[in-house]
Amino acid sequence: MAGAGFHEPGGAEGMTADSLAKAPGALIRLGCALMGSGRGDQAHALLSGLLLAHPDDPELRSAVRVVMSHRIPHWHSAMLLDEARNAAFERAIARAAPNRVVLDIGTGSGLLALMAARAGASRVVACEAHPALAETARRIIERNGFADSITILGRLSTELDAREDLGGGAEVIIAEVFSDDLLNEGALATLHHARTRLAAPGARIIPARASVRFALARFDRAPDSLGDVRGFDLSEFERHLAPEIKLHVGGKELRLASEAADLFTFDFAGTEAFAPSRREVRVTGTEGPSNGLVQWIGLQLDEDVFHENRPEAGARSHWAALFHPFPDGCELAQGGSVTVHAAHDLERLQIWFSDLDGTG
Repeated sequence: MAGAGFHEPGGAEGMTADSLAKAPGALIRLGCALMGSGRGDQAHALLSGLLLAHPDDPELRSAVRVVMSHRIPHWHSAMLLDEARNAAFERAIARAAPNRVVLDIGTGSGLLALMAARAGASRVVACEAHPALAETARRIIERNGFADSITILGRLSTELDAREDLGGGAEVIIAEVFSDDLLNEGALATLHHARTRLAAPGARIIPARASVRFALARFDRAPDSLGDVRGFDLSEFERHLAPEIKLHVGGKELRLASEAADLFTFDFAGTEAFAPSRREVRVTGTEGPSNGLVQWIGLQLDEDVFHENRPEAGARSHWAALFHPFPDGCELAQGGSVTVHAAHDLERLQIWFSDLDGTG
């Protein structure tokens, strides 16, 4: 390692491992270039070697942390510490996994795969397309004593073969690949491929179903406006801003103003293909005034286990709730009604309003 020369972008051309250890800035540029180009396994090997050679160098340890977190979404830690999510998944996994072949899609840290192995799965295959995360998952699994029962494949689930990689097909498929609006991490395409190409006959899917949920709501904070920024009108830039406001589900600024309902529900264990869809529903406020709609997700993990990140005081979830304000600052009095329109193209969710009746 010490004599190897590295020819990579970012000013580290021709530098040896020893010289990189003494130049953290160049190491960071090289490591981030590797991580950003899908060669996280090379970055991991380089950094591991440097740490072994220089275990007591605090600046090097700091540089390694910068590189290994490059382009890794920040929600990973919040997700792993979401105890309600973890408990719900483990309940469903513990019932489904014993003596079955389990596939964990997008394993990340390997947590759900570890749950399946601990529950007595006959074999667990976990796929993770990010090379650095796949290597970290292998280390975590080995550290926890499950290296003999869990196999990590550094590939997308769509690159797996049911016969070669799963011995004929997975009897249980676990996929936690959901965004705040359920759709935009490619969940529908991933689960359609898994259930049609990777599942054994009669396979169980966790979650079995999922829904995009909503309710009218009152949000006590005005949406951001770019109409006056240091005396300049920047309102034209608002077209580039997301139409919704991302909220922590336990915040006190939001209060539900109607019963909760589902906009769309997706049956992952069914046989019908997913298709783009549109829906409109007339909703009446029943719990006080409202100035928009709040959207969250619900996961029916199995017949008995349901988990949602419903917004309410004191709730906690790594998923955010998304507040869609009524147009032009309109407010709906209690008893007023509005038509909610929704559409999705399998990857993106769109929500808008018409016919507000009872505005103030």
